[in-house]
Amino acid sequence: MKRKEDIPFHYYSETHKYVNIKDGHPALSINPNFPFIMTQFDLMTHRAQAQIPHRHDYYEIIFLEEGEGQHIIDYEPYKIKTPAFYFLSKGQIHFWELKKGLAGKVLLFPREFLIPPATAFNHEGDLALFNSLSKAPCVKLEDESISKINILLEEINEEYLRKSDSSLSMLRAYVHILLVNLFRMHAKEQNNNILDNTNAMVREFRQLVSENYLTVRSVQEYADLIGISATHLRDTVKNITGYSPGQLIRQEIIFEAKRRLANTELTTAEIGYTLNFEDTSYFSRYFKRETGSTPSKYREEVRKKYQIKI
Repeated sequence: MKRKEDIPFHYYSETHKYVNIKDGHPALSINPNFPFIMTQFDLMTHRAQAQIPHRHDYYEIIFLEEGEGQHIIDYEPYKIKTPAFYFLSKGQIHFWELKKGLAGKVLLFPREFLIPPATAFNHEGDLALFNSLSKAPCVKLEDESISKINILLEEINEEYLRKSDSSLSMLRAYVHILLVNLFRMHAKEQNNNILDNTNAMVREFRQLVSENYLTVRSVQEYADLIGISATHLRDTVKNITGYSPGQLIRQEIIFEAKRRLANTELTTAEIGYTLNFEDTSYFSRYFKRETGSTPSKYREEVRKKYQIKI
């Protein structure tokens, strides 16, 4: 049976096609082979403020300076705050419900920007930082932080426009500094030192879950991958996040189930099968237990709410 793509993708390799034209020329020169882009909402076409669900095959850091409405991430609505940073991991679903258009800066990069395939040196830790931040609705800037962050963004932009042989290493360094600064701000908001070693272990667990939830479902298996006891994993994750490891694993599965229910024509049984539920009737019970709604009811409600047409 022919199936539609489960949700529209915005591809990094096609980003250069969606730059606004001013006086007959692109407002920004984008090289799709250079694994980093810095742009602004006013330089890009309406796709940058798309109001239909979509996902990216790259990572995105959004610095919103103006805008009103809601940012919908994985079908959870968040009121837009400014000035604030938003983070989107590869594959996350998002779109905007706007009362006022967006103004601000955007950093885009594929995974190989932080983890170059041709070298043993990489910024895997930065990817873990990024994925942790992408779980937060946003990082709101306080007045005393705005000047510091703007200076850093100016330095990133200057290096991006230079695009010399050494620019990528400089850009990685700048993005690392940006991520750590924003992570510290987020930690302060949470009143919790999420930079300590305990939290690093929790971030590793969440990263492993995001990459392996389709095939690895037990807490013991994740504990083995990290090299700790299941009891230590349970206690630490619960203490830091407020959720048990099992709950976080189930959340990841349910997020993906919701994406497929909202954006595909697959039946409930087919979705259960693609999510590695051998008993598809159990998938329906599992979904209802976790969400309070049947898969078919959720599909009906979310499509109506966000006017999703397949």
